[in-house]
Amino acid sequence: MKKTLTAICLSLSMAAPAFALPLQNGDFETGDFTGWSGDLVSTGVVDPDTDSHFSIVLNAGPSNSNVAQVQNDDIDWIATLFQDFTLDSLPGAGWTMDITFWIQWNPTDSTQDTLSAELSDTGLTDTVDLLSGVSDTDLLNGTWVTQDITGFAQTWGGQDVELAFTLNDFDFSTPDTLLIDEISFRQHGPTPSVPEPATLLLLGGGMLGFGMKRFRRNLQGQS
Repeated sequence: MKKTLTAICLSLSMAAPAFALPLQNGDFETGDFTGWSGDLVSTGVVDPDTDSHFSIVLNAGPSNSNVAQVQNDDIDWIATLFQDFTLDSLPGAGWTMDITFWIQWNPTDSTQDTLSAELSDTGLTDTVDLLSGVSDTDLLNGTWVTQDITGFAQTWGGQDVELAFTLNDFDFSTPDTLLIDEISFRQHGPTPSVPEPATLLLLGGGMLGFGMKRFRRNLQGQS
């Protein structure tokens, strides 16, 4: 069962410093958590490179590469990996933006435990549920997720935002784990407009009429 915990994200945004940088280390190929921060329900903000609730798993995930792992326990039953960064601005009208990542959830009880993946402004006035429409079955098996965030980018492009992955234990049985990899943002330019069928007919009719006039002139010149 997935669940969005806005209160947890609010505590992160209040505790985390803002970074005037784009998303860093979305594929974790540095072998560490450069650019990322952790948050634990009993401790607060921690360094994921030194805290045991966070680790880099080698040769894992969809690309058999470095994958970030978040793990909770009986004391820190809510654990979050998050990053504050500056979202790129859309170049102009008609441009779109999406986010893609791979994620796998390993709870002790998927009917009780929960997780969330959210993109929000640092003031939490606008939050995107990045797991909307993603089934628990897909999450348990490991799945690619792509979500359109054009509306969010139109409002918050060029400003600091927060990306957060939160693992929650509610069945009093731990540990649960969450694997994350290959996080990326992509922009897509406007799709070239295609003439309407009626426009094509008018254009074709005009060219045909022009050709007939030339044909008649040629006949008159030969007579």
